[in-house]
Amino acid sequence: MIRRLALSFGLLLSPALAGAQDVIKLATFNIHHGEGTDGKLDLKRVADVVRGADVIAFQEIDVRFGDRSGGVDQAEQLGKELGGNFAFGPNLLRGEGSYGVALVTRFPIVGHTNHRLPRSEGRDKAEPRGLLECRLDVDGKPLRVYVTHLAHDSGADRALQVARVREIVAASPDPWVVMGDFNLRPDSADYRTLTAPEPGPRFIDAWTVAGKGPGDTIGVHGTRSARIDYVFTSGPLAAGLVAGSARVDVETIASDHQPVFVDLRFPTDR
Repeated sequence: MIRRLALSFGLLLSPALAGAQDVIKLATFNIHHGEGTDGKLDLKRVADVVRGADVIAFQEIDVRFGDRSGGVDQAEQLGKELGGNFAFGPNLLRGEGSYGVALVTRFPIVGHTNHRLPRSEGRDKAEPRGLLECRLDVDGKPLRVYVTHLAHDSGADRALQVARVREIVAASPDPWVVMGDFNLRPDSADYRTLTAPEPGPRFIDAWTVAGKGPGDTIGVHGTRSARIDYVFTSGPLAAGLVAGSARVDVETIASDHQPVFVDLRFPTDR
């Protein structure tokens, strides 16, 4: 589902790109269907946390999915609240409703595909997972942005999904960014597979280039925290990651995850 909203981009985003030195502000946020750690459902609070970013990946989005989120289309609401174009990738279907991932951006979305990700044998009833692929027009130049949310309860599923994500992204003819909740830690075998230099595409972890400190995105208000939410770029784009720009908003309680932000200089010549 892609919607283009005739709203002012000024609500959401930084000034339009005007040359090689301008920066795209990227963000990823697992919003827990808009419910914060205080138990309050507040989608505007979610939007306020990421307001100012240019390309935003959301996970755990409800679209008319039931009472827990008021039966609303959260992808559409976030698009309206932030004044951007949006695409939704449904993965779990329930009646007329669905649950999945979304992208909101001020750039035109010229097309999208929601790829199904595999599950291991005997796991047919496990939560379906997907990879939303969006083709953006960034000031006349193509950029692929992928959004995903991998399995949290099965290492076997996650390993299959990591391999499939790499396979899908390898087919991109354009520069790309992959964002989302990967449910894996930087010291895991799955992370090493994802970021392996070969074979296949090189996934550059933006935090290792442009961040400082642990960068934990869950459990930061407790005693056990971890980094499981990521922004990855293709190898050629990694040179455009702005040093020191990667950050995690550890203050917000709008979700049980913390959002990740990073700035990327998008090259004028590919």
